[in-house]
Amino acid sequence: MNRIDFSKPVSFSIVKAMLENKSFTQLSLSQQKNVSLGQVNKIVKLLLAKGLIEKEKSGYSVANAFGIIELIAKHRDMKSLLLKKTASVFSKEDAINWLKDKAIFCLDSALEAYDDIKTERICAYIKEEYQKEVLEGLDELRGNKTMLCIYALDLPTKPVKIDEKEVTDKIRTAIDLVCDNSTFAAGKLFEELWGQKIL
Repeated sequence: MNRIDFSKPVSFSIVKAMLENKSFTQLSLSQQKNVSLGQVNKIVKLLLAKGLIEKEKSGYSVANAFGIIELIAKHRDMKSLLLKKTASVFSKEDAINWLKDKAIFCLDSALEAYDDIKTERICAYIKEEYQKEVLEGLDELRGNKTMLCIYALDLPTKPVKIDEKEVTDKIRTAIDLVCDNSTFAAGKLFEELWGQKIL
């Protein structure tokens, strides 16, 4: 029962739907994600046994979002998805403009859209069709200004558009931050989304 890899697309999509819905039934998750009831049931049993979800009259509810996301992070590390990290010739604004049609901004670059933090680096998942172009471009644009951290997009994501750029949604941003050992940075998101304080 403990052998579910929550970083795999199907398991991840089920768990992310739980985090989005907060309350759910196994049937609703199965239909929403177009997966078998057996796959949902296996995950529900594990999360119930760990006390991360609770049984209610008409279904289940998320009891510990952080605990659920930690299960994803056991199998998923942002460092392993890092394709390139380099300082560029770009100012931060120019780097965003260069990447905005080719990338989905993530980690602290997404968090900036939801929180009042400012960061000097840019983190982005590169859309597969632009990977070669961006990685080769970065080799030519190496400098000493804005740090760019370019990641492979490992799991499906539905970005949201904010300020003319695509960013990971709030839940995916929280997940990515935990997978980057930056849980502290996601504190406001955990409180807003699930009413959970992260110490």
